[in-house]
Amino acid sequence: MKYAIKKKMKAGKTVFGTWCMLPSSFVVDVIAGTGLDFVVLDMEHGTLSWETAEEMVRAAQLHECQPIIRVGDDQENTILHALETGCEAILVPHVSTAKSATGIVNASRYAPKGSRGLSPYTRNHGYTHVGLAESMARHSDETLVGILVEGKEGIENLPEIAQVEGLDLIYLGMYDISQSVGLPGELEHPKVLEQLEKCLETIQKSRKFSGVFSRDLGYCSKFRDMGFDFVAYIADSHALTAYYSSCVQEFHK
Repeated sequence: MKYAIKKKMKAGKTVFGTWCMLPSSFVVDVIAGTGLDFVVLDMEHGTLSWETAEEMVRAAQLHECQPIIRVGDDQENTILHALETGCEAILVPHVSTAKSATGIVNASRYAPKGSRGLSPYTRNHGYTHVGLAESMARHSDETLVGILVEGKEGIENLPEIAQVEGLDLIYLGMYDISQSVGLPGELEHPKVLEQLEKCLETIQKSRKFSGVFSRDLGYCSKFRDMGFDFVAYIADSHALTAYYSSCVQEFHK
């Protein structure tokens, strides 16, 4: 895909996108048309079904916006379902060890790089076995395997996790980092940002892509300038809530 964020990040570009909590391909159609590089479809905290997720993937791709599915767990079958929608990019949460990260890579890559199950008759391969070898080779190159390092254990094990072969993106859980330094929820506190920078340096040394979340647009630019490759800003549900709340307040002045 010419719009795949993996290619953009390899070229040195910081990609910018958002989270989608709302189970709606219509919402994705609107958001993806704004020029965002990616949308993360949240199947851990959101209420998306697999059918809805596939429709949302299609909606994003129509606008050359990279869809990413954040699955709810690291089970092989869950990862397989996500990739068979044709999204070609996943984020797996709650990764705290190199062993867990290795299992995720194995579930995401075809042999000989992994043990991902194969059926040519899904959207991922165009619903046909014709040209399967070429399709598999392309997916080996273009599929983005990402993880969310969350919790104190994950932060402590980050140097080992970052060395896992076949892993592309390490997304740092900002709320977990804030907890690890005793400042839960204070994402913009200097101590939290200092710990974040240390984690970023570890990821960069491993030549993996680095990802982060921001709830402040100004900090999105700051994170880009720090060297993050992947910056996610708020979520669709918050964007709607914040906008209409401000409208109500303005109306009742």
